[in-house]
Amino acid sequence: MKYRPLFVFALVILIISISGCKPDPASLMTAVKADNTEEAKKLIEKGADPNSRTSPSGWSVLHYAARNGNVEIVSLLLKAGADPNYSGTMEGQTGTVISLRSLVLAQATLDLVKQIPASSMEETLHQIGLDDPALLKSMKDPNAAVRYQKVVDALTTVTTKK
Repeated sequence: MKYRPLFVFALVILIISISGCKPDPASLMTAVKADNTEEAKKLIEKGADPNSRTSPSGWSVLHYAARNGNVEIVSLLLKAGADPNYSGTMEGQTGTVISLRSLVLAQATLDLVKQIPASSMEETLHQIGLDDPALLKSMKDPNAAVRYQKVVDALTTVTTKK
């Protein structure tokens, strides 16, 4: 069969295109940090690692979804196998930096949303070094408290108490 190698090559290409390759973990982290629900959903559906982290001891994508108050991404990540009990630091810092679970982060953000008026949110976040545009947009949203409460509720049901 003189066309057999060509047939095998075409078959391999077809299988790869149908099954797709797992996305780069950084792609999911980028989408979640930017609060891009549609892109995160596509990447999770393609098999992106729901436990992707900024570094070995850094925050997971679940931390960033919780911080952004995005209950849809939180739910998708949990359904895909994200570990709600993982504790990490924002960028994998070491030393005296506190390691947090996603639930604690969501609760703290909910508390901030409830305590800081939306009109001074940007200035307050800037003062404490949280100049992230997705976080600012999320926290200034008039429905922020409701969204963050939904995230806290979703994480509470799956987080193991220590």
